[in-house]
Amino acid sequence: MFTLGGVVRLFYSLLVLIHVLAAIIGIGVTFAFPVISNMAKNLSQLKHTLELLKKLELYPKIGGGILIITGLIMGFITPAYFKEIWFVGSIVLYLIIEILIYVVIGSKMKMIVPVVMSAEGEEIPEEYLVVAKSTAPVHMLATLLAIIIIIFMAAKPF
Repeated sequence: MFTLGGVVRLFYSLLVLIHVLAAIIGIGVTFAFPVISNMAKNLSQLKHTLELLKKLELYPKIGGGILIITGLIMGFITPAYFKEIWFVGSIVLYLIIEILIYVVIGSKMKMIVPVVMSAEGEEIPEEYLVVAKSTAPVHMLATLLAIIIIIFMAAKPF
């Protein structure tokens, strides 16, 4: 027979599983973005790469949404988490990552993608190279913050 406590524990366990899967799907893909972005050696490859990244962009959006929702639900189930540095810190770092990816990098990419897609020949436009160079440190910072979040979630150090 199920008890209320048993049902809550089962629900929480399923929530953790969904949270971990969302992290793998959402954050895992983003680790590959800088690698994929730098693989293009000519304009045709770059156009294909940008189309691929546009399709892959859906995974972090969905995974990230599920991550924040499941994380907050777990926090509401266990309100003491909101007093833990690892929990609050993870939420803050995640929000910083979202700003870095969607505001800083995303705004630059939205401006440069049409330039690349309308370019002719096989030489990668200089404008793209400038943007790629300026966004590389932002990608690195976002990746570092994601690693810190993973450490916080696994180790719960504070």
